[in-house]
Amino acid sequence: MRCDIILFDLDGTLVDTADDIAESLSSVLAEFGRPTLPRIEIVRAIGNGVRKLVERTTAPPHEEIVTRFLTVYSARCLQKTKLYPKVAETLTLLPQRKVVLTNKPFAMSKSILDGLQLSHHFERVYGGDSLPIRKPDPEVVRTVLQEIGASHPVLVGDSGVDVQTAKNAGIPVIAVLYGYHHPGELDAADVHIDRFDRLVDCLRS
Repeated sequence: MRCDIILFDLDGTLVDTADDIAESLSSVLAEFGRPTLPRIEIVRAIGNGVRKLVERTTAPPHEEIVTRFLTVYSARCLQKTKLYPKVAETLTLLPQRKVVLTNKPFAMSKSILDGLQLSHHFERVYGGDSLPIRKPDPEVVRTVLQEIGASHPVLVGDSGVDVQTAKNAGIPVIAVLYGYHHPGELDAADVHIDRFDRLVDCLRS
């Protein structure tokens, strides 16, 4: 698969953030007297940014919940978050240019990448608040390519949002099967991998 730059999703692709997100949201919902949800339901709501996460897991009003969640999660976003197997080793082996393209806020994304010693692998980190638009809007991809100066991207992600982003932008997408997707969401991906290190062979072929 020919490419000169790889656009990586973050949550569910490079790092397993589910426990910290679920525990942070549960504590905030309890603090506001809202019904809490099982971990699996919170994990299923991950993928479109913080506001969508809150909207999918509790009734309106949402603004205070979003604000409080950002504070709580920022303070604990590295407590249980960890790399998926072979991520660091594989990133070292991939010669292509790399950026992170996530709907998570930039500051949190950078904190996680710094804390897990991954930042040096990436030229740029684009968070959900880095641009006026976010995934799955195809203009996100076009803007990144224009700013970076690349023309043959591949997107690597774990969710329907990532697949839809790539399809909207007309670029190839490799879907990892271990992340936070719903059944059927990844069917349209060009390639499916069950381990991160399989990227090396995919991008050599």
